Amino acid sequence: MKFGGRLKYYLVGFSIGIIACLIIFKGRGCEWLPNPRVLNAIQSSSIYYNPQDSCLMAENEISKKDVFLLLQNGDVNFKESNTERELATYRLNNLDTESELKKYVIEHNSLKMSFDLFELDSVVFISKINGLEPSANCSELSDIAMAMYMPNDMTLEKLSSNALRLEKGFQCEMDCFGISQSNIDSLFVFGNILFNYSFPNKEPNPLYYIEKEIDEEVYIFKVEQGATKTRLYGIAKLDGAFDKGKTFSIDYLFSENPHCDCHQ
Repeated sequence: MKFGGRLKYYLVGFSIGIIACLIIFKGRGCEWLPNPRVLNAIQSSSIYYNPQDSCLMAENEISKKDVFLLLQNGDVNFKESNTERELATYRLNNLDTESELKKYVIEHNSLKMSFDLFELDSVVFISKINGLEPSANCSELSDIAMAMYMPNDMTLEKLSSNALRLEKGFQCEMDCFGISQSNIDSLFVFGNILFNYSFPNKEPNPLYYIEKEIDEEVYIFKVEQGATKTRLYGIAKLDGAFDKGKTFSIDYLFSENPHCDCHQ
């Protein structure tokens, strides 16, 4: 077969392969490439920092939003990173855990940060910020790890970027409470995510409880983030007897909803 004929068959096969990939991996972008894979692995893990890190960030006008923008748009500096797995110990909740560690350096604009990734445990620690050492004031603070959550506005924007899907019973609850579609749209702009009771790293679908005041009444919405859809599962109305300080109360609120009978 002549070269022109072979080239024609090659291009046809290549085109079919590209189309198949677009169909199969729709919505997944290029996450299989090294840079997106690292960023995705860190973003999908529980991220921790300590009061010393928080102090250092404040002194250098670095916000949590800057950190998450770095993880969304940054470039991994593989030359300065250590991608070889090594056993190391991390401490959380007064417990020491040994696991495999990789170290990554990520850069975006003027921000450069180092992250310790324990990928098997889905745990990440901030280890360095722009190569800076804590000041004397910061060094006096605790080094006990605490969770870093994506800022409220960024999380709401991420949820609203998907198509919204009302799950079984949700429209009934909207009608029961007199909640309109415009109220739902407003939820993803002005809602307050209850991070202490949500599960932003839940696999495969993060789960959020979002608080919103509507017509002088306070409601909590149960929302799940999917790959292409944001699913709204339930609405609970708060009253004076509800103790939001207790984690179990939120689950109870949705399982024993006294206001509406929409999930039978």
